[in-house]
Amino acid sequence: MHKINEAIQVIICSLVIAAVAIWLPYYQAETGSLLNQYDFAQALAWQEPWRLLTAHFFHLDARHALYNALGLLMVSVFFARHFDVRTWLNAILVIATLASVLVRLVGIPERFVGLSGVIHGLLMMSLLLEWAKQKYAFNDWLPPLSIALLTLKVVLEITGLLNSQILLSQGNTFGYVHGAGLVAGVVAWRLHRRRLASLTANPNKPTTTESSQE
Repeated sequence: MHKINEAIQVIICSLVIAAVAIWLPYYQAETGSLLNQYDFAQALAWQEPWRLLTAHFFHLDARHALYNALGLLMVSVFFARHFDVRTWLNAILVIATLASVLVRLVGIPERFVGLSGVIHGLLMMSLLLEWAKQKYAFNDWLPPLSIALLTLKVVLEITGLLNSQILLSQGNTFGYVHGAGLVAGVVAWRLHRRRLASLTANPNKPTTTESSQE
C-alpha cells in the first residue's frame, strides 16, 4: 500500500506540472514579454541562470504544451513505481538543468522552450531503472530495445531524417535538446542508483520504492 501511495503522489505531481505547462501559454498571451524572460537563450544562459530551468516549463503555444504535458504524464504513470515524490522531483530538476547546460555547451539551438528534453531524459532514466530490476539481462529484451529505439529516434532527429509532432520531433535543433535530455537522464539514473547503494550500505536510513524492491 505504501508503494501505491508513493506512485499516486508522483502521478499527482506530474499532473500539477502538466496543468501548469498547459496554462502558461494562455498567461503568456496576456503578458507578451514573459517568454523572452524565461526561455533558454544561449547569450543569457550564464547571466540569467534561472533560464536553465524555467525554459522547460514554457511552450510556444497551447498545442506544443498539450503534447508535452501528455508525454510527461504518460512516462510518469508508466514508471511512477520507481520513484517517490522527492526522487521524482530531483530527477526532473537534474535532467532539466543538466540538459540546458549541455545545450549551452553544444551551442545548438540558440533558443528553446518546452518539456520534451525533460521527457526524453525521464524516459531514459526510467527505462534504465526498469532494466536494472532485471540485472541488465538481455533475455528481458523490452528495456534495452526501448533504449536503443529512443536513442535511434534522437539520432534521426539530429540528422534531420525524422520530423513528427506526435513523437515530439520538430526539426534537428530539437534533436539536440532531446539528445541533451538523454545524456542528462543517464546522469540522473546514476545519481539515483548511487543513492540506492548508499541506502543499502546504511539500512537505518529510509528507503525509496525501488530500494525496497531490489
